[in-house]
Parts: sequence; C-alpha cells; structure tokens
Amino acid sequence: MGLDFALLNSRISGSIDLYNRRTYDLLYEFGVPVPPNTYGTTLANVGTMNNQGMEVQVNGSVVRKKGFSWDATVNYSTNRNKLVSLGTAQFPITQTYFYPDERATGEPIQAPTHRVEVGQPIGNIWGWKVADITAAGKWLYERRDAKTGEVTTVESKDAKAEDRQVLGNGLPKYYVNVNNNFRFRQFDLGVTMRGAFDYQIVNFQRMFYENPIDLALNKLTTAYDKIFDKAVLNDNRAMNSYYVENGDFWKIDNVTLGYNLPANTVKGIRNARLYVASLNTLVFTKYKGMDPEVDRTGLQPGNDYRDKYPSIRTFTAGLNLTF
Repeated sequence: MGLDFALLNSRISGSIDLYNRRTYDLLYEFGVPVPPNTYGTTLANVGTMNNQGMEVQVNGSVVRKKGFSWDATVNYSTNRNKLVSLGTAQFPITQTYFYPDERATGEPIQAPTHRVEVGQPIGNIWGWKVADITAAGKWLYERRDAKTGEVTTVESKDAKAEDRQVLGNGLPKYYVNVNNNFRFRQFDLGVTMRGAFDYQIVNFQRMFYENPIDLALNKLTTAYDKIFDKAVLNDNRAMNSYYVENGDFWKIDNVTLGYNLPANTVKGIRNARLYVASLNTLVFTKYKGMDPEVDRTGLQPGNDYRDKYPSIRTFTAGLNLTF
C-alpha cells in the first residue's frame, strides 16, 4: 500500500509505502541416502519467510531565494522479518533451529556466531552472555534455568552449549538517508549523509586480538586493560557478548563543492566548473572497530571479520569544461 503526496505547490513532495511480503520455497540442504541418490545431500524448497516494513521519502525545496537555494531529500525505511516455517512432509526437519556455520569464528575458537530459528528473525547473534569476570581473569557467563527462568552465573570452563543465548541482531531495524543540495551564486554544494540504527556487530578483531594469553599472535593494546575494571583477561578466546557491540552510525558520506565560472569567461569555452569532493568523509559511531558498515548479507549479518581491507577516505579535484 502506498501514498504519493505533494504540498505547497510541490515544494514538499514524497511517498509512503507499506509492505507485507511472504516468500515461499526457500532452499535448504538435506542429507539423503546413497544409493539411491548419487550424492549425499540435496536442495529442497522448504522454507517460508515473512518481511514487513515501511519506506518513506520526503523531497523539499527548503529555500528558494534569488542567488540561493536549498533542496533536500530524506529517506527512511524499516523492516522486520521472521522465518515462518522450515521443512515439509517430504523433507521434515526435526529441530526448529540451525547454525549457518558451526565454525564461523575460525580457529582457534571454532564456534557459530548466529542461529536461525523458526519463529525468529534472521540475523540473531548467538553466544554466551558475559555476566562478570573473576579475580583470576576468567569469564562468568549467565545460565538460565529452562523450567524456572532463574538466572545464575557459571565460569567459562563449566559453560555448556545450551547456555548460549541471543546477544543481538546483525540487521539494522532503521535506515536514514539525507541528501542536501545548496546553490549560492556561482557555488554549489552537495552533502550526502546516511545512517543505520538498532543493530549489533560481532567485532572479530577484538575477539581475537584483545586476548593477552597467546604470545604467538598480534594483540591490541587494549588486551591488557582490566575488564570491568577488575582483572586482565586470562581465559581462552570465546564467542561471547563482550565482543558484540552496537553498530549504530551516521556517515557524512559524500561532500562535493563546486564553482561555476560565468559563461564565456574564457574564449571558446561555454561553461567551466571547478570542484573538490570527498568520499567516506566522516563517521560518527561508538563502534570500536574500523568501520561499522559491515557485511549484512546471508544468514550471518553483522560479522566484522578479521584480515579485511579497511574502508578508505577519498579526496578528488576536477575540472569540467563545455566547449
């Protein structure tokens, strides 16, 4: 369902779109007997997913004056998804959840980072929830009694796989984009800003390099900071909530400043424009990694993997000529 609108002689215009989409026949891999099958696994259309959300765009001619103008466009979107079902009578699934990659963290942790579960959204980050740290530097994890709901703590060496829980979600719930275009006499300025909000990131750099006990690997200087101001970590690397951070960010993405020479200033040249521009200009975030804009595709969104090439800030200058 959508609505397009225009107000004040079209100085304000835009659209509002609401959607509720159900996707059927999602693929899932099943083990099958050999023979009669020639291969031990097969893909079958067994999944159903629901997405619902809203997209809003507002265009505004904010200022219209002689020699100066300001036009702006604001986009807002939000989406919620849920895995509705998985499995059919022909291809039944005995459990309602699975881990996209049982060893997603890589060596030496070798643990999943996400869990996909029927009735839950895609992107749920899965691991032990840190409650505290001991004086000896060992993790204390939450343990919830399945029957009573009572929460206790357990040292990391005694933690079980069933003690893990949802630690966040790697898919942003809200996106905002703002484009501004200014003109002042012969000058023009374009500023593009965007942000993503209410999502979490698994910081692999901290998970691996903020641990002081393995002398063979590189370390961040923060590896020797006291955790919760109590003790320096003296425990094995683990996929836990201490390395799951809020990923909210606001970027001033692209800034372009131009100057248009008056027409026919130079003989033989009808128009000339000088400009300077920057890309990935500024990032405002509390995320401790290099860039909060991490991979959000597939079934493990929000993983900020190790050994990646960092985002770069680019500056360019140019001249446009029309003969």
